[in-house]
Amino acid sequence: MIKRYAFRLEPVLKLRKLNEENCRMELGQLLMELNRIDDQLIYDQKEIEKYYAIQEGSLKNGMTGGQLQAFPMLVAGKERNIELLKRDRIKQEQKVETKKQELAILRGELKVVENLKEKDYNEWRKAANKEIDQKVEEQTQIWLNHRNEKV
Repeated sequence: MIKRYAFRLEPVLKLRKLNEENCRMELGQLLMELNRIDDQLIYDQKEIEKYYAIQEGSLKNGMTGGQLQAFPMLVAGKERNIELLKRDRIKQEQKVETKKQELAILRGELKVVENLKEKDYNEWRKAANKEIDQKVEEQTQIWLNHRNEKV
């Protein structure tokens, strides 16, 4: 009777797959955060353009000195926020690159175990086929001997 195939390093393989999947999810979260920062940068730059357009329109229609002073403060606040976002973006890109390198290492480790499993399975299959071939040969010999005895 041929026993079922069982890979002795299956727990290691499962753990490596889990580690790789977790790393992929973390990388996805880092990329989502990077996209959020990019979206916020675009939004703040459009807001500055909007403030200038509102200021121009207000100057044509007339405004008070207090209102006129508010626009430079609004623009300065947005420009400072853009500077901070650019700094955050650089940090986030570094985190993404680090996570990509970690993922590459994890993929390599997983591939090693998968290759071991494939090699082990092929050896098991060859041994199982050899055992089956031997049993078929034995059965054939028994049948031939039985047939020859009847004749």
